[in-house]
Amino acid sequence: MSQFEKLVRLREFELDERRRESGDILNEVNMLQDEMNRLNESLKVEQKVASESLEARFLYNEFASGVIRQREWLTAAIKVKEEEYESSREKVAHAYGEMRKAEIVRDEAVKNEKQREQTLEQIEIDEIAQNIYRRRVE
Repeated sequence: MSQFEKLVRLREFELDERRRESGDILNEVNMLQDEMNRLNESLKVEQKVASESLEARFLYNEFASGVIRQREWLTAAIKVKEEEYESSREKVAHAYGEMRKAEIVRDEAVKNEKQREQTLEQIEIDEIAQNIYRRRVE
């Protein structure tokens, strides 16, 4: 395995790592958003219960205050995680660019090596042809 192939594999590994990290962060964002949806659903259920029961109306204010605090916390957490996700997407894009550069360098090196081999082979064929020609002329 050439040094260029090793470089490409290293860059592919780095890209996979960045993608994995980005996916983990996106999963965390999704989990927080799911939690927000569950919170909103529980609020709707409590509103319905409170509208049907006098005793539940007294407890609803306390529940609603807690929901508001949780919403604020979840909104802030989602914002932070979304910023992390944007940063990780930039890292993925950078890692992809680095991998592509390494692939181009590798491909160019392979192309140059083939060209060099063809040139050497042509030189050898030309030399053989010259020797054959000299033997015939002599």
